Amino acid sequence: MGERPLTILDGAHNPAGFVALAASLREVLDGRRLVAVLSVLDDKDAAAMLSELLPLCAGGIATSTANPRTLPPATLRSLAAQIAPEVIFRVEPDPRRALARARELTGPDGVVLATGSLYLLADLMRPAGARPGSAL
Repeated sequence: MGERPLTILDGAHNPAGFVALAASLREVLDGRRLVAVLSVLDDKDAAAMLSELLPLCAGGIATSTANPRTLPPATLRSLAAQIAPEVIFRVEPDPRRALARARELTGPDGVVLATGSLYLLADLMRPAGARPGSAL
């Protein structure tokens, strides 16, 4: 989605997806700082997902989506703090602002990753001001 910083949108939304994502990221990061933007639905195993990703992160931002089943960002941040207290996690409910903030935090030579929910990706790719097509 962008190059300075490298900005990646990934559809991983379950523990198996995060295992594959973490393996791929190890090849991409090459020592660069990673800041993740995360949103997870409340019926997913967020702890298992975070356990795979957080060891690679310098920081993170918990956000929300248009889907009413989204885990509250403050809950996601609290869970992240339990799993990896050394990773500074912030809360920004608006996905676009969360992505912009992550890009600031990582700097032009870092990597920003938005993942955890296909709804998050849809919210980020939808034209500004457009309404979601559905709330499945």
